[in-house]
Amino acid sequence: MLVLGLVCLVGFVLAERFLAPVPFLPWELLASRTILGACLLGASYQIAYYCWNEYYTSYLQVVYGTSISTAGYISSIFNMISGIWLLAVGFMIKKTSRFRWLLLWAVPLYMLGVGLMIYFRKPGWSMGYLIMCQVFIAFGGSTMISCQQVAVSAASDHNNIASALAFLGVFGSMGGAVGSSISGAIWTNTLPGALKRLLPEAVKADWRTIYESLDVQLSYPVGSPVREAIALAYAETQSKMLIAGTSIMALCLGWMFLIQDIKLSKGSQTKGVLF
Repeated sequence: MLVLGLVCLVGFVLAERFLAPVPFLPWELLASRTILGACLLGASYQIAYYCWNEYYTSYLQVVYGTSISTAGYISSIFNMISGIWLLAVGFMIKKTSRFRWLLLWAVPLYMLGVGLMIYFRKPGWSMGYLIMCQVFIAFGGSTMISCQQVAVSAASDHNNIASALAFLGVFGSMGGAVGSSISGAIWTNTLPGALKRLLPEAVKADWRTIYESLDVQLSYPVGSPVREAIALAYAETQSKMLIAGTSIMALCLGWMFLIQDIKLSKGSQTKGVLF
């Protein structure tokens, strides 16, 4: 399905270039370095995010012994912070008429948050460190998402903004699908082997039952040898997911420089176009 999606995307671009009498998005915009950079940034961000986030609530429950509600609160830090922070991002963009300078610190901050989680993934660290990482990720990630949309809008003329934003959304959705696939592949190819290796001899034969059920994993008391082994297996698996996400985010250090530093105050006004 991923290959089919990529083929369809390439086919869409070629059809727009050579076949469409009235293109969905003009070729000049499809080939724009700003729109291309924003789309690649969006795709890479989504791949990196879904590389590690798919199993994060399970990881918090097993490794840190949190309740499902607490794990949900921690996972929702991004949504809670971004809803407020984006107001500040919009204000800063309005005052400076620039947006790329925000990307220059947002991308490294996001990478720092994900990279630090590699270090703090093991049992024994305070939950506060993971919350700190989530805060970094929330500030960096929400800023990136906003700047992608602003970049695409700034590079488009009034008639094509909706199409350009839809094109950005396609890249983001494809990135999320790729990230989920990478996450699933790492999970299924790492956790079973880690459980077989780390579980005490008395329960090694039950590795499949443990692997397949979160309820079974949580049934072992925190601090027991079996629970400790499961936590270490989770930490090993989560480490590979985070390394994959951080590596993919490194691409964004290049993509953000494809985006031109457009001065927004020089854009044409549309007063009277709609009303």
